[in-house]
Parts: sequence; C-alpha cells; structure tokens
Amino acid sequence: MKRSRYIYSILLLWASLAIETRAQSLSKFEFFGDDEIIECKLTSDFRFLRKEKFKTSYQPAEFIVYFANGDSAKTKVKIKARGNFRRKHCLFPPIKIKFPKVNFSESSIKEYNSLKLVTHCRSQSSYTTRLFEEKLIYDMYNLMTPYSMRTRMLKINYVDTGSKSSPGWNYGFLIEDIEQVAERNSAKEIKSQNVHMERLNRYFGTLFPTFEYMIGNTDWSVVSLHNIKLLRENNPELYQPIPVPYDFDYSGFVNAPYAIPPKLLGIESVTTRVYRGYCRTDDEFQEVFDQFIKKKDEIIALISESQLLDEKSKKKDSNYIMKFYDRIESQKFISKTIMMECLTDK
Repeated sequence: MKRSRYIYSILLLWASLAIETRAQSLSKFEFFGDDEIIECKLTSDFRFLRKEKFKTSYQPAEFIVYFANGDSAKTKVKIKARGNFRRKHCLFPPIKIKFPKVNFSESSIKEYNSLKLVTHCRSQSSYTTRLFEEKLIYDMYNLMTPYSMRTRMLKINYVDTGSKSSPGWNYGFLIEDIEQVAERNSAKEIKSQNVHMERLNRYFGTLFPTFEYMIGNTDWSVVSLHNIKLLRENNPELYQPIPVPYDFDYSGFVNAPYAIPPKLLGIESVTTRVYRGYCRTDDEFQEVFDQFIKKKDEIIALISESQLLDEKSKKKDSNYIMKFYDRIESQKFISKTIMMECLTDK
C-alpha cells in the first residue's frame, strides 16, 4: 500500500535525508505536529539569491538537520526567493525549498512539493517578533479547524557561499503543503479560480473571514485565490469548497511596516478591522462566533504562554485579540460592525 502524502512531512527531513535505519519509528512521528524548535543549517549563495530575488529559477543549496541526540543529516535541495510584498521589502526574502526525488523504504513517494520557508526578512529584532506573530496566527487557525496549514519553527544557520560574511543564525518556519492538508482531511485541492465566495461551504465560508477579521487581515481573495487555497471533501454532504487561508504578514496583528491597506477599504491602517465576508443569518453568524468564544482561552494562551515573544509584545497582541472578542460578545457591536460591513449580492 502506498504511504499517504500525509506523512510526507516526515519524509521531508528524514526520507529525503535517506536515513532508512529510522524507518520503523518514523511512521509514528508527525513533523508538523511537534512544537519543538529544530536547529538546521542552510547553505547556498545567498548573495546571489538576494541579487536575483525577482527571478523564478531555483539555485542549489544544502540542508542539514541537527537532531536532539547530537546526530545530523543532510540533503541537497533547491531554493528560490518567493513572495510579493516581502520579496520587494525584505533584505532576506522568504524562500521556497524544493526537495529531490527520493525512494524511502517501501514508500512510493516520488517527489516532494516545494515548501514555503518564512524568514526573518531583516536583521532588526522587530522583524523577528513579527515572524513569531505570524507563526502564532497559523497556530490560532489550527485551533479553529483542521482545514488549516500547520507550521514548524526552525532555528537556522544560514551559510553564504557567495560572500565572506554570512547571515548567521535566525528563526524561520516551514508551512505545511496544501496537499498534506488535503490528505489528512480526506479532501482534494481545487485549483480553478473564479470561485465565488457564496459557493463556498456556508460554515467555513463564514469561519475564515471571521478569523481574518479577528487578526485584521484584508489581504486575501477567494475569486483570484490570493492567499487562499480551496479544498473539496470526498463526502457529498461537504462537497462545497472549503477555504484554507495562509500568508498573514499583512494582518493588523503582525502590523508589518510595509503593510498598507487598499484605498478602496477607506482605512488608514491594517490594524483597523474590516469584515470582508458575505452576510449570513443571525444564527449562522452566532454559530461561528460561539466557536471563537469557545476557543478564546486557548487563543489567548497561545500568546501569553509564547516562549518567543517578549512581555510587551504579548500584552499588545493579547489586547488586539481581546478587542475582537469585545465585539463578537456584544450584540450592539455586531450590528454596528460585521452586520453593516458584510457583503451582499443585492
């Protein structure tokens, strides 16, 4: 039987590294299901990467993973710069990592997909904080639904073969591939654009814009598949597309210096919330709000218990999320904000 792509995250750092002696234990390990920070080294000509960051071609690199027991393993990969706004703004752009074709034990996985690596962008500590905050957003959405991309934090030693000086150690995180999200949810990806929001699954089509509203993010579009992936379950009762959002750097929660809201929204800062979902009945909205209220303590705990954020950032981020809860827990605020801002075809 073919191994599921659901475990390709395991293969990501072990099968591609050809550590066949670990085959028996790997089947029980989920790479993206573990919160421990992994140390690794990524070696490439980063001077060339920064210079040619608007090119679409990959360049060679070497990826080494350091295990907690002192062992290490390496593999050859290919990398390229990615992203729209971040590629323009970041001195060290986000990266796509492409893994080679491999054979692993009895597995028939032929090739890995390119995985996104979110990087530190610039050397200032404020950018590292924003990296941690974006990682937290993925973690928050993981609490709301399994139809979400999981992440794994890395501590990376970047070695630049094209320069006498190297970027050195910095944090970054890998994002789970949409094919793996689909596999573990018994679904498949829909790649066609021009899917109207009203064709989405009613519940998830309300849940995700409410989440985007919570984090203050308007940088997404279902129709153009901008920062959105679509899944379709095999279950006929859940045949309507289910949205899976990603890339949250433009959110008010992160508040990146390059994040500027579209003029058509009529707001001056991305920290100002605007609900961009479609209107729903009171009961439909309340069903979703109740789910957020149910997860309130867990979401706040993600922030307050973070080992990476400083106390000032924790307080700021917690206050931002609590303002969202003040709104959805007040019928008066709901009627004045979400119910007035929601979209309608009429």
